[in-house]
Amino acid sequence: MSNNIFNIGLSGLNAAQWGLTTTGQNISNAATPGYTLEKVAYQESSGQFTGSGYLGTGVQTTTVSRQYSQYLTTQVNNTQSSSSAANTYYTMVSQLNNLVGDPTQGIAAGITSYFSGLQSVANSANTSASRQSLVSSAQTLANQLTSAGETYDQLRQSVNTQLTSAVSSINSYAQQISDLNKQISIASASGQQPNQLLDQRDQAVTSLSSMIGVQVVQQDGNYNVFIGNGQPLVVGNTQYGLQTVASPTDPSELTIAFKSRDGSATTPAQTQYIDNSALTGGVVGGLVSFRSQTLDPAQAQLGAIATSFAAQLNGQNALGLDLNGNAGGALFSTGEPIVYADARNKGGGSLSVSFADPTQPSTGDYTVTYDGTDYQVTDRASGKSVGSFSAAAGNGTVAGLNITPSGAMQPGDSFTIQPTRGALDNFALTTTSASAIAAASPAVSSASTANTGTASISSATVTAGYTMPSGSGITLAYNKAASGFTSNVDVTVGGTTYPANSTIPYDASKGMTVTSNGVSATISGTPADTDTFNIAPNKGGTSDGSNALKMANLVSTKSLDGGSETLTSSYAAYVNTIGNQTNQLKATSSSQTALLNQATTAQQSVQGVNLNEEAANLIQYQQLYQANSKVIQTASTLFQTLLGIFN
Repeated sequence: MSNNIFNIGLSGLNAAQWGLTTTGQNISNAATPGYTLEKVAYQESSGQFTGSGYLGTGVQTTTVSRQYSQYLTTQVNNTQSSSSAANTYYTMVSQLNNLVGDPTQGIAAGITSYFSGLQSVANSANTSASRQSLVSSAQTLANQLTSAGETYDQLRQSVNTQLTSAVSSINSYAQQISDLNKQISIASASGQQPNQLLDQRDQAVTSLSSMIGVQVVQQDGNYNVFIGNGQPLVVGNTQYGLQTVASPTDPSELTIAFKSRDGSATTPAQTQYIDNSALTGGVVGGLVSFRSQTLDPAQAQLGAIATSFAAQLNGQNALGLDLNGNAGGALFSTGEPIVYADARNKGGGSLSVSFADPTQPSTGDYTVTYDGTDYQVTDRASGKSVGSFSAAAGNGTVAGLNITPSGAMQPGDSFTIQPTRGALDNFALTTTSASAIAAASPAVSSASTANTGTASISSATVTAGYTMPSGSGITLAYNKAASGFTSNVDVTVGGTTYPANSTIPYDASKGMTVTSNGVSATISGTPADTDTFNIAPNKGGTSDGSNALKMANLVSTKSLDGGSETLTSSYAAYVNTIGNQTNQLKATSSSQTALLNQATTAQQSVQGVNLNEEAANLIQYQQLYQANSKVIQTASTLFQTLLGIFN
């Protein structure tokens, strides 16, 4: 009997020791990341049959289990992934927002300063100081735009660098999970779960979730991990390594692809790329979203502003005369549209691309795909079709771009067009000569000094492709009896062409604009009989600033965004867009962090160590240990008593 009592006490002592050990383990790992609360599971030992019934034989410690919740852990991992993506995106867009700055400063101020300088030249076209000041303003603006281009390039390189680092971490965590799958499988063969290894694997999954969004599928005790649209990262003991490689559609950017199984190099056609749209969550998702949704569109938009600015100024300058009496040339140069052939193309074809109207350039990037019959053009940001043209036509104009294919094309070949993204890096002055500013108009208008009426004529203007009238130019004489003007050359008024010396009806309340071969001027007011007006070539008019005034007025010309925005308002909209995105992402980042904290709190309420509870458990198991020690002591006393009887 005493032996039976002794065994029961010993089993209780062992059980108490297990409890104390597990409680101590919980307390010591209360601050250990990824540690899951452990509990001891007991069961009554099998009874021993006697004639008086089954006698108890003590207690058994069946296992030490983790207080693990798959649901709560999955919630934490998902919110960890979303929070990490939002924080990364916000960090990157904040850098861009800080560099863009106030819409009234920087480039906006540079544009305003340049147009103010043009106004000064218009007021004093023959003054070298005003011209030189304008050149200085132009150089400052050019420096600001190229600096902005360098900033965008640096941010893109930063994304590339961080993607490479993130992929290295992903591979490391994936390898840990793969190795732990193997170790857990071996350790579990004994019938007991290796809690420490299970904790390490769950922590590795959480860390992996901070890098990229993952889906975890449990199978036969293993964690199979998938990313994107179901691409495997870990299956059992096998890890599928990732790598960063140059994007096949844009070599300036890195994208993520799978490594070859044997570690050998692969061609672009053999490489298994992961589509950027599938790279969501974690640092990777935040970086990819920032690049595709903010960085690339913003650079293209600012590039469009620079392209339109240069095209408008160059176009108007070409319609004037410089200080030497020569036709004006280009003042600024910008980068041409960039075209990348997909590295996986089977054919050897290429595309040449130009703007249909560089004053109204596209602000998006496009993909052109050859399907064997037609060329389909899609917007890269939205993936929506914006038009097409047949291969038989040889070329086409889509989204404001003149697209001309050449060379041998194969069905499926595609090309990336970046119309304005390269405009900033290549923005420059074509000349620093102050005399190159074509401030004067090639045509001048005048009223005869003998006129007695109140009519006047505006400054003459010209349009692209104009032809100056020969000789004395265009002479307009008013005939009161005929209630109209006569001209020495053919002219057009209100869409109607009037031959030379014919009567041109005139209404003093409306006035009229006279045009001949691209040269025009407007007469207004009430003329007297025989009053004459003249439009003639400008010969040596260095003090004329009428063309500079037209250049200055371009600041209010609505040419961008389909003719709804001026240069300055478009830049302000560009800055505001980035600012609004920054504010929205700040709110998103804060809310995602709050959700992560809530999910973590919920998980820790089940899986975390509560030191107050463990302190109570410590006392409980201590008392249990002491009580069972008394049982053993009692059994020992009884045994000694029995021995004394026989002695």
